[in-house]
Amino acid sequence: MNLLAENLTLPFIVGGWLAFILSFIWAFKTAPWHKVNGDRGAQHVLLAATVVVFLLWQLSASLGGGLTFHFLMMTLLTLMFGGQFALLAMSLALLGVTFESGLGWLSFGLNALLMGLIPIGITMALLKFSKAYLELNFFVYVFFNAFFAGAVGVVVSLGLGAWVLWVTETYTLEVLKQSFIPFIPLMSTPEGFLNGFLIAGLLIFKPEWVSTFDGRVFVKK
Repeated sequence: MNLLAENLTLPFIVGGWLAFILSFIWAFKTAPWHKVNGDRGAQHVLLAATVVVFLLWQLSASLGGGLTFHFLMMTLLTLMFGGQFALLAMSLALLGVTFESGLGWLSFGLNALLMGLIPIGITMALLKFSKAYLELNFFVYVFFNAFFAGAVGVVVSLGLGAWVLWVTETYTLEVLKQSFIPFIPLMSTPEGFLNGFLIAGLLIFKPEWVSTFDGRVFVKK
């Protein structure tokens, strides 16, 4: 869901930009740059993933009245590259989407928060939880860290987006209940499936592309 700048109030604009700037600074300063410096293969994979997210965010299903849905794919980025690079890649993709679709630059920060920072944070938190409390194996990684995390991320993201649309009086609660909120749970399965399917494929054919998966730990379990 892409929020338009014209629908946002000042607190949401300022809060969104503040959250994005602080998170971007953290990501830029703490990202493991040594993994991509001088490694053209890693750079190309990161760039390709960014382009894929940009294209997916351009393809949205409209419910009318400006209400749209699209895949987030932040769980895939986070599991492949880690939270920092996922955030940086998301920022580049959103730059392109904002420029192409005319969302308005004032809404950039809040869109980054809802579509990027929150699902990335959820994926990182669930990954940490699974390593601490769940059995480490291939199936837990695919179904919990990819499928479940992707599903939870999109539900929380869209739920907060609906709340913003209601608080800013862009839509009444009745309109949201009829035309938007019922579709939020329905997005969880395809989002989770796509993330899980792609991660499973990568682990089979290109496990070196998934930086958060350590085969020495997960496979032996």
